[in-house]
Amino acid sequence: AEKGVTAVAYGVVAIPNDPAEARAIFDFAKYFGIRVINTEAADAIDTFEPLVKEYDIKVGFHDHPKKPEKPEYRMWDPNYILEVTKGRDPRIGACADLGHWRRSGLNPIDCVRILKGRIMSSHLKDLDSPLPSAKDVILGTGVCGIKEVLDEFRAQGFEGPLSAELEREVGNNPEAAKKCIDFVREYGAKK
Repeated sequence: AEKGVTAVAYGVVAIPNDPAEARAIFDFAKYFGIRVINTEAADAIDTFEPLVKEYDIKVGFHDHPKKPEKPEYRMWDPNYILEVTKGRDPRIGACADLGHWRRSGLNPIDCVRILKGRIMSSHLKDLDSPLPSAKDVILGTGVCGIKEVLDEFRAQGFEGPLSAELEREVGNNPEAAKKCIDFVREYGAKK
């Protein structure tokens, strides 16, 4: 409060199957005014769905890149997210990480369209190539189609939150991070 900063999203965090431990995460989020908890804990959905309803806090399943060595990992696939969330509270959906979708060989705009109405938050990330080994670049300068995704978010009525991510020079990239934030603000203001 002293710095005028409000946390709006939390995670990626494991949500345990234990109801008391899951409740502690929701208590933490409520205390800080967090609107979305991001997780990969699909196996805990029966535990946290009642908490989503009680606390009115959204949960977004975050996608990391496809893991060829772990074929059981399916969170990278937007169709899997739809399968997991089918018939669930509408506040349970996806945390759309654009760069990780691209690293998985998917087109982020297609993924956003597949998940229409089920996106709870987004990690905006742009990459220098579509390869799994791609490096993060300033938003709007890479291959993730950031402008098209922002347009699609707008068309879908998605209200965020958006997290501008730049996973390079972590802890020492304030100018690069500022360029990413400025890109989103300037592009959004043009519409």
